[in-house]
Amino acid sequence: MRSHKTLIDVLARLLNLKGGSRVLPSTLEERLATSGSADDHLAAAKVYQDKARELEAEAAEFETAVSKIGPYEDTKGFHKGALTTAAQEKRHRAQQMQELSAARLEKGRSLQGTARSKQ
Repeated sequence: MRSHKTLIDVLARLLNLKGGSRVLPSTLEERLATSGSADDHLAAAKVYQDKARELEAEAAEFETAVSKIGPYEDTKGFHKGALTTAAQEKRHRAQQMQELSAARLEKGRSLQGTARSKQ
C-alpha cells in the first residue's frame, strides 16, 4: 500500500504543475502587463530562476527515488514509470522557467541600457 500512496502523491504533484499555478506574484505580473520597468523585469527573471532551481531539485528527488526502487518492489515498472515521468515533467518545466528568466533578464537589461542612454 505504501508504494500505491507514493504513486498517487507523484500524480497529484504532476497535476498541480499543469493546473494554472502562478509563478509570479500577481502584483508583479500586473506591473509587467502594464508598464514593466527594468527592475520589474529583473525581479521576474529572479523569480523564474528560483523556480527553475526548485523544479530541478524536485526532479533530482524523483530520479533518486527511481534509483532506490529494487527490481522486486516494482515488478511491472509502474512506480518507476510514474516517477520517471514526474522527473521529466519537472525538468521540462524547469527548462521553461530558465527560458522565461533569460527573456526577462534580457528585457530588463535592455530597458536599463535605454534608460542609461537617455541620461
